[in-house]
Amino acid sequence: MHKRVMILILAGIAAMVLVIALVPVLAGVSVGSKAPDFKLPTFEGKTVSLSDFTEKPTLLVFWATWCPHCRAELPVVEKIYKDLHAKGLNVLAVNLDDNSATAKSFASANHISFPIVAAGSRNNLMGSYGITGIPTVFVLDRGGTVKARYAGEVAESTIREDFAKLGVK
Repeated sequence: MHKRVMILILAGIAAMVLVIALVPVLAGVSVGSKAPDFKLPTFEGKTVSLSDFTEKPTLLVFWATWCPHCRAELPVVEKIYKDLHAKGLNVLAVNLDDNSATAKSFASANHISFPIVAAGSRNNLMGSYGITGIPTVFVLDRGGTVKARYAGEVAESTIREDFAKLGVK
């Protein structure tokens, strides 16, 4: 009986530790909250921060080359960027590949012209943002407040509608 009680206590402690560890990931960044700032290098070696972009509405995209949905999403994001950048839209993509040369090659082959920063997979951004899968896309207003959050591929029309609500058409 005593052994059974000890096992139950240990199982309870293990469950609590797991829940506590997952709370930041599950909480993440929700609509209406401010997106956490970060500083990361671009493929060209220049360090940029999210706050460098949020003077305008910003599309923040987390992606990796090994993700087929990301590979499909980035050309759509490029089209939106080409159409709306001059009208006040910023785009920043956060690459999660461990080999940034692979991502740089993908971006070049697909004529991606918006800024991409290299985070790698061993960073705390996924936890800070509550990202459990990619692509994950955030629509930020001027100032960096999250107006929409999408996991997986997002329809081009949905992204355009979100930015139209922010005055970018």
